Amino acid sequence: MSRKTSKEYREDKARREKALQAEIAMAIKAPPHKTGSAKDPPYLFTCLCPDPNRRESKYAPMLRIHKSMLHEKNRRK
Repeated sequence: MSRKTSKEYREDKARREKALQAEIAMAIKAPPHKTGSAKDPPYLFTCLCPDPNRRESKYAPMLRIHKSMLHEKNRRK
Protein backbone atom coordinates (compact mmCIF):
# COMPACT_ATOMS: atom_id res chain seq x y z
CA MET A 1 0.00 0.00 0.00
CA SER A 2 1.60 3.22 -1.12
CA ARG A 3 1.08 6.62 0.44
CA LYS A 4 -0.86 9.24 -1.45
CA THR A 5 0.93 12.31 -2.64
CA SER A 6 -0.36 15.77 -1.87
CA LYS A 7 -1.57 16.04 -5.46
CA GLU A 8 -3.68 12.88 -5.02
CA TYR A 9 -5.10 14.22 -1.75
CA ARG A 10 -6.09 17.48 -3.47
CA GLU A 11 -7.70 15.57 -6.35
CA ASP A 12 -9.66 13.37 -3.93
CA LYS A 13 -10.79 16.40 -1.96
CA ALA A 14 -11.86 18.20 -5.15
CA ARG A 15 -13.78 15.10 -6.27
CA ARG A 16 -15.57 14.83 -2.90
CA GLU A 17 -16.45 18.55 -2.93
CA LYS A 18 -17.75 18.31 -6.49
CA ALA A 19 -19.94 15.31 -5.56
CA LEU A 20 -21.23 17.15 -2.50
CA GLN A 21 -22.05 20.26 -4.53
CA ALA A 22 -23.91 18.13 -7.08
CA GLU A 23 -25.91 16.48 -4.29
CA ILE A 24 -26.77 19.88 -2.77
CA ALA A 25 -27.84 21.21 -6.16
CA MET A 26 -30.13 18.21 -6.69
CA ALA A 27 -31.68 18.69 -3.24
CA ILE A 28 -32.40 22.35 -4.00
CA LYS A 29 -33.99 21.52 -7.35
CA ALA A 30 -36.06 18.64 -5.95
CA PRO A 31 -39.85 19.09 -5.96
CA PRO A 32 -41.46 20.00 -2.64
CA HIS A 33 -42.75 17.28 -0.36
CA LYS A 34 -46.27 16.05 -1.01
CA THR A 35 -47.06 15.08 2.57
CA GLY A 36 -50.10 16.45 4.31
CA SER A 37 -48.18 18.56 6.76
CA ALA A 38 -46.20 20.17 3.92
CA LYS A 39 -49.36 21.02 1.95
CA ASP A 40 -51.50 22.22 4.87
CA PRO A 41 -51.49 25.84 5.96
CA PRO A 42 -49.84 26.78 9.24
CA TYR A 43 -51.91 26.57 12.43
CA LEU A 44 -54.34 24.13 10.82
CA PHE A 45 -57.62 23.65 12.76
CA THR A 46 -56.91 26.56 15.11
CA CYS A 47 -58.34 30.06 15.24
CA LEU A 48 -55.04 31.32 13.75
CA CYS A 49 -55.38 29.32 10.51
CA PRO A 50 -55.34 31.65 7.46
CA ASP A 51 -57.90 29.47 5.63
CA PRO A 52 -61.34 30.19 7.17
CA ASN A 53 -62.76 26.85 6.01
CA ARG A 54 -60.07 24.93 7.89
CA ARG A 55 -60.13 26.82 11.17
CA GLU A 56 -62.08 24.06 12.84
CA SER A 57 -61.37 20.36 12.84
CA LYS A 58 -63.90 17.99 11.31
CA TYR A 59 -63.87 16.29 14.71
CA ALA A 60 -64.55 19.49 16.66
CA PRO A 61 -68.37 19.10 16.74
CA MET A 62 -67.99 15.57 18.09
CA LEU A 63 -65.53 16.77 20.69
CA ARG A 64 -67.91 19.53 21.75
CA ILE A 65 -70.75 17.02 22.11
CA HIS A 66 -68.49 14.68 24.05
CA LYS A 67 -67.33 17.48 26.36
CA SER A 68 -70.88 18.69 26.90
CA MET A 69 -71.96 15.17 27.79
CA LEU A 70 -69.16 15.00 30.33
CA HIS A 71 -70.25 18.28 31.86
CA GLU A 72 -73.88 17.11 32.04
CA LYS A 73 -72.83 13.93 33.84
CA ASN A 74 -70.88 15.97 36.36
CA ARG A 75 -73.82 18.33 36.91
CA ARG A 76 -76.23 15.45 37.60
CA LYS A 77 -74.14 14.08 40.44
